[in-house]
Amino acid sequence: MMARTNTPECFKVELAIPRFILWFMMAPVVPVTLFGLVNLLGGEVLTGLILLLGLNGAIYLGYVTLSERTVLALDKRAGLVTIRRESRFRARSDDYPLEALDSAELDRSNTSAESRTTSKVMLVFRNTRPATRIPLSSWGVSGDGPGRIADEINDWLRRQENLTR
Repeated sequence: MMARTNTPECFKVELAIPRFILWFMMAPVVPVTLFGLVNLLGGEVLTGLILLLGLNGAIYLGYVTLSERTVLALDKRAGLVTIRRESRFRARSDDYPLEALDSAELDRSNTSAESRTTSKVMLVFRNTRPATRIPLSSWGVSGDGPGRIADEINDWLRRQENLTR
């Protein structure tokens, strides 16, 4: 969770993995590239190509997958819920009616290796049967961050209900 606005008219939150973690993830690219070039110059063409294209490609794809950012905006004046997703390849924005947004909830999943739970925030829209659940991000995280975001969204929605009554 990063930059945020929480006023009676607008609620905005940005979900993204911190940039320093993404740069730390890219650290192996330099040694892998050097080692691949050394193999190519030494005559080991297949090993060099596997290192340069395969391993560096896998690292880059992981970086691209984890670098997705999601910006959620709840705008009372426009009556819209806007979910904007930005990745290295494309950006897309989806709008939904604010009046149909019921709540935010957590989708929890357990990892098989340990008893750790990861969570991601889901928006619940009541204008369909069964209710439509839209995840805010494609990845889940451990800790209390997703729970705090869901609580803040639900608090903002409750305040809006109290103002209209």
